[in-house]
Amino acid sequence: MRNIATNYKHYTLFALLSVAAITAKAQTTSFGGNEVTVTGGRRISQEEIPVGASKQKLPGVQTASLRAPANIKIDGKTTEWDNKFQGYNRNTDLFYIMSNDDDNLYLTLQANDPQIIRHILGGGFTLTINQSGKKGDKTGIAVTYPIFDKANRLTVNFRNRPKLEKGVDASVKKADSNMYAVNKSMNEKVKLIKVTGVKDVDTLISVYNEDGFKVAAAFDNELIYTCELAISLKHLGLAINNGTKFAYNIMLDEVIQSGIDIKKDASGNIVSMSVNKGAQPAMPPTDFWGEYTLAKK
Repeated sequence: MRNIATNYKHYTLFALLSVAAITAKAQTTSFGGNEVTVTGGRRISQEEIPVGASKQKLPGVQTASLRAPANIKIDGKTTEWDNKFQGYNRNTDLFYIMSNDDDNLYLTLQANDPQIIRHILGGGFTLTINQSGKKGDKTGIAVTYPIFDKANRLTVNFRNRPKLEKGVDASVKKADSNMYAVNKSMNEKVKLIKVTGVKDVDTLISVYNEDGFKVAAAFDNELIYTCELAISLKHLGLAINNGTKFAYNIMLDEVIQSGIDIKKDASGNIVSMSVNKGAQPAMPPTDFWGEYTLAKK
């Protein structure tokens, strides 16, 4: 597991700066103490984070084997799970469920913090399966999603999202309309999955492939992000009735900074920053490990 505490403050400032620059059309920003001030004097405040699944009483790593519901559908929704998760990992700030049936291994992820969602959209997440059950095994199978063209990334405006007042028709309609627009844009931009370690399967494959990999992601009307992934068990070399335990790793991949020009003084301190529209702040990778045994009928 990687420790990012010493650098994360700066990454957070970069992320806040990028969002502020895009939404306020600012060109320069200055730093003072723990504050970030956009040219013109507008301060960036902490964003309201929508509440999705509850973090209470969930283990940091899922502990149980779990049969997938018979009606499971890879659609970026948690309807079949009633939005109840098996784990909440604080290192990645992700809720998740790992499950299986006789044919597939399933991973359902949910993020409700805009910062984490930007991390996923900026660099993707990777699920790695080590059939041997050993973390150091270099022969694992890895799946990364989403894969964006660097020049055509998805930008989601969390700061100005419609405020949802449940039970108020006009509010719900506006939030739903925003949700449909964001999902439409995402589906138009995300066309590929990255796969490594699987013989006879290309590294980059279509999301509409017939190679045994299914994936779908969607935002709800509060802009909470859910992604579902299915991997055919034939690729994992695991039999449903053998009771074999394997190791898995879930990683938020590194995001490379782009579109941000930083000026420093002679001492190396940041004094100003110029941000272009669509800029991508840097974010460090972060991950966690777990173990899972295929659930029998």
